[in-house]
Amino acid sequence: MKVADIMRRRVVTAGPDATVAEIAQLMLAHEISAIPIVDHSSHVVGIVSEHDLLGHPPGDSPRAWWLRLFDRDMVRLEDIATARQRRAENVMHARVHTVSDAMPIGVLGSMMQRHKLKHVPVVSHQKLVGIVSRGDLIAALIKSQQEGPQRLPEYRFFGE
Repeated sequence: MKVADIMRRRVVTAGPDATVAEIAQLMLAHEISAIPIVDHSSHVVGIVSEHDLLGHPPGDSPRAWWLRLFDRDMVRLEDIATARQRRAENVMHARVHTVSDAMPIGVLGSMMQRHKLKHVPVVSHQKLVGIVSRGDLIAALIKSQQEGPQRLPEYRFFGE
């Protein structure tokens, strides 16, 4: 099985100038946790994940701005406003691991594990054509096992 067999072909993307607020809205609206950042030619220039949005405190703040939302004494409106206006290019990972749609999924799985990747953009001729997540790999694994001989995994009830 190849990456092309399991990748998602409809990919929500943003440009480097997209704000953190816009990226967060896209993630919520599409129920996704990462967005590839592409240039005007559909070349992947970065990726922004939920972790990236939550882990970049504005300016010289010692704590992430969103943590202060839970502690009213710590909320500073200027920090929140600054964070919302930050651009994708300021919070994205610019060194993105990409794969070809022809890569075997076993190789992809090893790469994702080795580099602790949750999402990998798929490119063809250096242009974005899809994305694969850990969930896509798990779904492919389950599907391939279901196509093989049916047998339940061994289990025990708690307390036996």
